Amino acid sequence: MKASKNFLIAALLTSCSSLAFACDKPATPELPDPASAVTPQMVKAKNDVKAFLGAAEAYLKCNISTKQHNTMVDEMKSVADDFNGIVRAYKARLAG
Repeated sequence: MKASKNFLIAALLTSCSSLAFACDKPATPELPDPASAVTPQMVKAKNDVKAFLGAAEAYLKCNISTKQHNTMVDEMKSVADDFNGIVRAYKARLAG
């Protein structure tokens, strides 16, 4: 009984801390230079961008100001646009 009670407390603390973490503004991922990037760097960048966008969506659900919300949406769009441009340049470099 004591072990299950400790497990429940640990689970609650973990879920509470992850909720609080979701309300921290996520850091913008670093993107590789398409002129010199290799495939593993591009895969990492893709995963980092996906993680950033997921964390940013969670952040948008927090009790933040309209200005913070709009700034985060603009940052999300900018990161996605930058990454898509890098992917196009990377693919063009490999094709040419």
